Amino acid sequence: MTSDSTLTTYYDTPFRTTDDVIKKTSDEILDQPFIKEVLEGMNSAVVILDNNRQIVAYNQLAKKLFEIYGTEIVYGKRIGEALNCIHSDVMPAGCGTSQFCQECGAAIAIKKHNESLNKEINECRITSTKDSVEFALDLKVSASTLNVNSNRFMLFTVQDISNEKRRHALERIFFHDILNTAGAIKGISEVLQESESMDEILEFKDLLADSSNQLVQEIQSQRELMQAENGQLKVNLHFVKINWILESVFKIYSKHDSAKGKMLKYQYLESDETVLTDLVLLTRSLGNLMKNALEATTDTKREVNYWAEVKDGKVLFHVKNYSVMPESIQLQMFQRSFSTKGERGRGIGTYSVKLLVQQYLKGKVYFISNDVAKTIFTIELPMLLNNTTE
Repeated sequence: MTSDSTLTTYYDTPFRTTDDVIKKTSDEILDQPFIKEVLEGMNSAVVILDNNRQIVAYNQLAKKLFEIYGTEIVYGKRIGEALNCIHSDVMPAGCGTSQFCQECGAAIAIKKHNESLNKEINECRITSTKDSVEFALDLKVSASTLNVNSNRFMLFTVQDISNEKRRHALERIFFHDILNTAGAIKGISEVLQESESMDEILEFKDLLADSSNQLVQEIQSQRELMQAENGQLKVNLHFVKINWILESVFKIYSKHDSAKGKMLKYQYLESDETVLTDLVLLTRSLGNLMKNALEATTDTKREVNYWAEVKDGKVLFHVKNYSVMPESIQLQMFQRSFSTKGERGRGIGTYSVKLLVQQYLKGKVYFISNDVAKTIFTIELPMLLNNTTE
């Protein structure tokens, strides 16, 4: 890592081409008639990058894509900057130089191509922002060589595959998770029909109610996620006791499949207070964190802890497990299609938490994961001072 702060990098080279050189290079490239034909003849967004990964030419599809995310001036920007990636300005040298870029599919494709000159194709997850609203992008990118006037440039294509990723997620949820729950309900119903023991009937009656409730919850959570992404989700605010929230979420997830054989513990606030929030959305968000913590706990002797605290006019809900996430996972947390389980169609749990909490509950969600603290996810919500129950 270089010592000059403006040249500090955790991944790719930090050096940048000056604006006047970008303009001169762009004019020379676009002066070639075949370049425009190549760019506009392709059915995806295409840019030409110089040796510092900066855009010197692009087609109309790329222009339209960048404009969606608020970028009008494209020349001289890197891909993440043109797409308003939330990590593109983390470092002074810009896109490609932060720790997060180590796990970015676009950054990896560009770096590998520059090192090997082979064509690189990769998938890329980018969280973009416009007017303080975040958008999850799933892209398919490719990097290949383009020679112009004996100078080597990179032809970089960008294809939006977000809809395909969403379809895979829904397929997995409905054909795996929900089908499994429906299958359990069917099995319990068959047992109830054949059983003659009243004790057994009462036992399976409760199981049937729990499984039916879980099925409804799974379907509702997907509906809410789709509405949230489309900006159509309605928020219903009510004053709710914090200890009641803690207890109700515990009751739901202590019976969840992922909690079997594990110790789930929660701690009341010593002095209960109320928060103005949407109970359904908050419960869903806390439940996702709870389920993830339970699934990450493979040692049945380890606990999953769950508690809240109030400070500085905010309520903080914490969910802790005693595993530690690798850095590569931490850098990709909250991305829509990223999954720690490595299965296609997974990876919307923490993404949906961030979407609901930040855009609809006006709060924050963050985590810490290290050998000392282990892994703690936190949902932080604003609360009214001196508020009272309804």
